Order: sequence, then C-alpha cells, then structure tokens
Amino acid sequence: MRWNKAQRLRAGYLVLLGAVAVGQITPQPAVPTPQAPQNATPVPTHAPALLIMIDPAHGGTDSGAALNAAFPEKDVTLVLARRLRRELLIRGIQSQLMRDADLMLSSDQRASQVNALQPFFYLVIHATSQGSGLRLFTAMLPLGEDNRGSFVDWPTAQAASLARSRLVQEQITGSIHSTGFPVRGFTAPLRPLNNVIVPAMAVEVAPTTGDISQLASSDYQQMVCAVLANGIASAMPLLTRAGRGQ
Repeated sequence: MRWNKAQRLRAGYLVLLGAVAVGQITPQPAVPTPQAPQNATPVPTHAPALLIMIDPAHGGTDSGAALNAAFPEKDVTLVLARRLRRELLIRGIQSQLMRDADLMLSSDQRASQVNALQPFFYLVIHATSQGSGLRLFTAMLPLGEDNRGSFVDWPTAQAASLARSRLVQEQITGSIHSTGFPVRGFTAPLRPLNNVIVPAMAVEVAPTTGDISQLASSDYQQMVCAVLANGIASAMPLLTRAGRGQ
C-alpha cells in the first residue's frame, strides 16, 4: 500500500494523538511570550555617535591658574567649552562636555572616560595670561615604552594616535592662521593627552591685548570659539577617517 505525503502526515498526527491519550507523551504547557512593561524605555541597540569630547580643564577644588580673583581659570575654560560646543553644533558637529558644572576630575579620570567612550577627537581647554591668542599642543611621549600586545602602557597610550593628532593639529593651526588670529603649535608631555588612545589636542587660550580681563569678554570668547570651531570643521575629514580606523 502506498501513501501519499498528505496521508502520511495525517497518519503520523493520529499516532501522536493516540500516544498522548494513553499517557506516553505528556503535553508541555505553552511558554508565554514575555510582555514589555508599560511605559518601558526601549533599550538602545548601540551607543549614540560621539564625535568630539570637549574637556574644560580644572574644576572643583582645582581652580587652575590665578587669572583673576573673581574669574578663575576653571570658570573661563567651562564658559569657552560651552561656547565651543554651540559653535560646533551650528556647523553640524556633535560634541559632549567632559564636565558641564564645577566638578573636580583627576587626569586619570578624564583619560579613562575618553578611552571608554572613544570619541573621534579629544580637546582639553586651558586659559593663561602668557602669550597671545591660541597655543595648540599635542603629546610628547616618553621614550623606551613598548605598546605591542593586548595592553597599552598608560604613559604612552597616545602612541597609536599621535601621528593623526599632529596632522589634525597642523590642519587646525593652518585654518586659524589663515584668518589672521594668532596661533602656534607645540608638543609637550601633557596629561591626560599622553594617556588618551584617540586623536587628542590641548588648546591654551590667552588674551591678544596683554590684558587678562579680555578672557572674560564675551566678544573675545566668541571670536576664539568661532575660529577654533572652523578649524575643527576643516579637520573633520581627518578625524572621521581616524574614527573608522583608516
């Protein structure tokens, strides 16, 4: 006797029902489908893109340089960081502040946060009464450290990104210089730059008139942040290639 496919399926189904009826197979209860609680917040599938990390230097009990008794460096850097964030957003560049309040963070804490988030670029802002205009710094690493293998040495974590950091520094310096605003580039053994694994730079803002009170001027702050934001925008092709590991 030959059964077609439909007949075989019906026969198998009848055998299965018979086995259940005599207790040879115990039906398993249906597993309920989990239901999301009401008003639940969806879990993001990935972290939001973070392009620029802006770090206002100092904060909390660390007031920084004694620029002005009523306006310490930690306040100048925070105001500049907020203005720069706004200028970058106008140019379509997303950024985040390391601190947006009067908080104390150590160099190690700053570097650890940057290395955990891995933005395309890390920029720490300082203010000074010395010099004129802007001074842009990239790291100067100690010699003799070996970063091969699974772990990188903390004092030279910047090594893999240092060449890209200096290209970005050159691009930003050239962009600002073309506007006539005073700017110079340097290297220095600075923390937390040495401990950061992504392209990184420090900017030190000084008055152009020799008068320290210029740092508290809203017009001057706006000028500084506008030329700096334009410089960063001009370097974005370098930064996005660094973010893709190119």
